[in-house]
Amino acid sequence: MNKEKLLQKIEKIKKSISKHLLRTGIFALTAAAPVHTAGNSPKAASDDFSPEESLTAENIFIAPEAVNIAPENHPNPIYEFTNKVYDKNNREVKDFANVTKYSLWDCSYKREVGNEKNPVGVAKTFYGSLQFNRFNAENMAIYGLLDPSYENLASKFFVKKAGFSKAVENFKKSAQNYEKKFGDDNLVYHIGSTARKVLAHYISPNFKTIFQKQGLENTQQFLNLQRAYASAVYCSFDAKNLNKIVSTLENANIKPEQVNPAIWGMFLAKHIKGGFGGIANLIKGKKLSQINSLAFVNAVANKYPDVFKEGSGKEAYKFAKEHYKETHSITTMKELSIILKRPEILDNYLKCLSFNQNGTINFEQAQELVANGVPPKLVHHDAKFADLLPNKNEKTKISSVTLNKIKANKNLTMNDLIKRKKSKSR
Repeated sequence: MNKEKLLQKIEKIKKSISKHLLRTGIFALTAAAPVHTAGNSPKAASDDFSPEESLTAENIFIAPEAVNIAPENHPNPIYEFTNKVYDKNNREVKDFANVTKYSLWDCSYKREVGNEKNPVGVAKTFYGSLQFNRFNAENMAIYGLLDPSYENLASKFFVKKAGFSKAVENFKKSAQNYEKKFGDDNLVYHIGSTARKVLAHYISPNFKTIFQKQGLENTQQFLNLQRAYASAVYCSFDAKNLNKIVSTLENANIKPEQVNPAIWGMFLAKHIKGGFGGIANLIKGKKLSQINSLAFVNAVANKYPDVFKEGSGKEAYKFAKEHYKETHSITTMKELSIILKRPEILDNYLKCLSFNQNGTINFEQAQELVANGVPPKLVHHDAKFADLLPNKNEKTKISSVTLNKIKANKNLTMNDLIKRKKSKSR
């Protein structure tokens, strides 16, 4: 293709981009029915979405959806939850291709209550989709009180008699003190915390009944609260060994978010049964491809048979074998960012998601576009990744000088981004 024809093609692409951006906005979003969850619902659908607006942790909402996976002839339903994400205007956000539909926690013990009519609000000896004991179920309610997204829901679990407000404030102050002294405010939830003990006195005597009711009436938000508590607080109960996992990965030049969600799910299932201890040794010396493999899934299960080869643990093992190839989604990136106390993990993912106009660009490719300074507004819904970066098989490369000019120029053209191809390659 000669230069004149190439420029004509570029101009055509640019015009098409402009029309597409005006019509749909910068993200690949589809219309969605309103998601009704008390106290944390996305706003009603609006036409005010700006192409310049970005997705952030604050303006997305994760909506779990119950799916009955039982065979047709099965007498009872078997529920598991898939997840959709909506922006603040209540439009579904299109994720990258091949991402998991599940939560990090779905490899663990949700399936233990999958055949319950009220899996999120089941309250027997253990509570909810993650089967908290009473101590952790109460902690979940306390955690929700401190988060504006869950405050209205969580307050239903308490009797607001004299001294309640003061107990809440003292709990917050105690959390701040733990943060200053030990670097972890979640220690306030542990056994031995005076502030936690005092606040727990205000838990309603009808706790079980309320738990069951919220599972039926506010399923999505209540499930999100259970997952959020487990990610933020429960994982902190063995922060030492969790940090060992992360440092072992990073010493091998592996980012925690590169480990697939089902593998992290196995780590969490192990934590539920006795902490994260020993996992760092299992991954030591392994490449990323070895960790994200069926062989590693089997190795973890064989190492911890009491976790994965007994009772409901068999379902966790089965889940990991079925889903170990799936990559991270908005849902799992959010959970991992909370577990590791690294909000930048989700922030980076959402930034990269800006390039996902048509679902053909994956997360790794989007990261490369970000690293090379390509503005997402120039990524057309029909654009191909190969057209947006230099062809690595060609000898000619974009010089660092040209690349710096591209990064600095907000009005760059597609000519700055597309390398000339050999005529025979067209």
